[in-house]
Amino acid sequence: MQRGCHCHCHRRCPCKGMARSPALLLCAQFLSLTGAQPPLLMLDPPWTPLFKEQKVMLTCAPPNERVPTLWSINGRTRESTSRLQFTPSSTGRYSFQCWRSWSEPSPPLKLSVSDDWWVLQAPVQPVLEGDELVLRCRGWWDSRPSSVSFFRNGELLRGPGGQEDTLLLAPAQRHHGGRYHCTGKRYLSRFETKPNEVVVHELFSVPELSVEGSREPPEGSNLTLVCVTRGSPLRPPVTLQHLFYRDGVVVGGPQGSPRHLLRALALRDSGSYACEARAEAAKVQKCSNPVTITVRRVPVAGVTLAAQPPGGQVAEGEGLVLSCAAGGGTRPLVFSWHREGRAQPLAQGPRYELPAARPEDGGHYLCRATDGVTAANSSQLQVTVVVPVAGATVRVAGTEAAVTEALGTEGERLNLSCAVRVGTAPVAFRWLRDGEEVGEGPLLALGPLGPAHVGSYQCVATNRLGAQRAFQERSPPVALSVTPWGQGQRRGRALAGGLSASLLVLLAACAVLGWHLWRRRHPAAKKSQERDPAAPRCPRAPSVLSTETAEPEYSNVSPQDVVYAAVIVTEQGGGGPASPGAPQEPSVTYAVLPGPRGAGTPRGLCRVPSDSYENVACA
Repeated sequence: MQRGCHCHCHRRCPCKGMARSPALLLCAQFLSLTGAQPPLLMLDPPWTPLFKEQKVMLTCAPPNERVPTLWSINGRTRESTSRLQFTPSSTGRYSFQCWRSWSEPSPPLKLSVSDDWWVLQAPVQPVLEGDELVLRCRGWWDSRPSSVSFFRNGELLRGPGGQEDTLLLAPAQRHHGGRYHCTGKRYLSRFETKPNEVVVHELFSVPELSVEGSREPPEGSNLTLVCVTRGSPLRPPVTLQHLFYRDGVVVGGPQGSPRHLLRALALRDSGSYACEARAEAAKVQKCSNPVTITVRRVPVAGVTLAAQPPGGQVAEGEGLVLSCAAGGGTRPLVFSWHREGRAQPLAQGPRYELPAARPEDGGHYLCRATDGVTAANSSQLQVTVVVPVAGATVRVAGTEAAVTEALGTEGERLNLSCAVRVGTAPVAFRWLRDGEEVGEGPLLALGPLGPAHVGSYQCVATNRLGAQRAFQERSPPVALSVTPWGQGQRRGRALAGGLSASLLVLLAACAVLGWHLWRRRHPAAKKSQERDPAAPRCPRAPSVLSTETAEPEYSNVSPQDVVYAAVIVTEQGGGGPASPGAPQEPSVTYAVLPGPRGAGTPRGLCRVPSDSYENVACA
């Protein structure tokens, strides 16, 4: 009978009337959905082989007399109760199965029937690992021999000479399977049975260690190990305990789950792994073959640098925090901080903090991560320390000193410039007159000046930190006055006349000085005292020759730049008649009139101590 759809003979089976293959498929699906478990078929006496005409009782467990039970004997089906008495009428092999409505059939039970006088009997139920394997030597009508010996595969296991006719092997192992027979004697006759094939079935299969994922996982990843076993179809599933080993050392279990998770793999997790499954009740344990797992080193990569405030822009005196992270790499990682232009690292660790940033802290920063073998750098971050603008002042263009007042002449042009003492570029400037904006930029050009330009001027300096923050500084106000045009012209003419007179006096002084130098160095000057008495005398000089220049009036001219000089030529002897015996020489007096600074030497002239002058008569 086919196991796939055993219910087709039952009147309530939905497979009835269908073709064989579709019926098998539909029944299998239906039974799997109901979750029905197959019954257990038991035989009494529980031995094989039995003797011909020996009665046996079959039980489809668990017994339930209210539910009809279907029986299959050598493929022939009959309906009965959960208990069935059977008497084999011939020798040979018999196969029994039972099932109930909507359940799967029981595992087949194999029974041998013999007509020999002596047999070696083994359990009729399948023998699984961990069971007790009992073998006995019996005769017709349960006769018991003496001097029994047991053999497996032709080799003596026990005897002769013993009185016991039973051999116990517990717990049963797979290697206990084989061809068994026994020898003995009954009264004066000796006998030897035919071999009986005994099979010890697996309680569960040898476990296989399965790896969910690569056997060469990257460092830092997770890996799941699965201890895979298959239970015997001859027995309901048994409870197993699982253990996991690396290089012979337990790394997981004992546990009921066949799965073990390895978290955050490191290089030290590489090794030879195996798993073990144990059936505690049956005292059966099996170990899988080893599986080699090699954890691959992951090069350091994905190094990122973040700043708070974002962008690495901070105002002077405020705090800046830089943090570093790596997307991959062998742990533990070492972080170091570097700044462009410096050979040595600034610090180590995943964070670098500037509690109060200064302008000199600005520059390109990066962090480096290393696992001791490989290293990677983050991208550079430009740290900008913005100094807020301060100390805004206004100057008249061309001058250095800051002013709070300015004077201009009507019709002229006047330029005001704005500067700050400190402030990170770029700095923007705006100009206000009496609170209203009149211009932009560091220079404000005014002109031609008129009454409309009179007012209080201020410049507003601004620089920014990113797009959200701005710093502003206002200069002190500058009061601008405009002088009418006529008054300015008179002052200009007076200034031009003063400069012309000063220039004429300077040229006269230079001419006299040059004449005297020429006289001293010319050879004829030494012979002036030995001239011929008959030579004509020099004409008498006038009594007093005085050249004076009136002091001019200046406007907007510094007094230090004005040189005052006077040259006076007088006649010796107070201007009386000359003595006939001696020539009269004119006396020249030079005087430098100090200016307001009290300087004794005019600008541009150098006084030489060795220069001396004397009166020399005309030739």
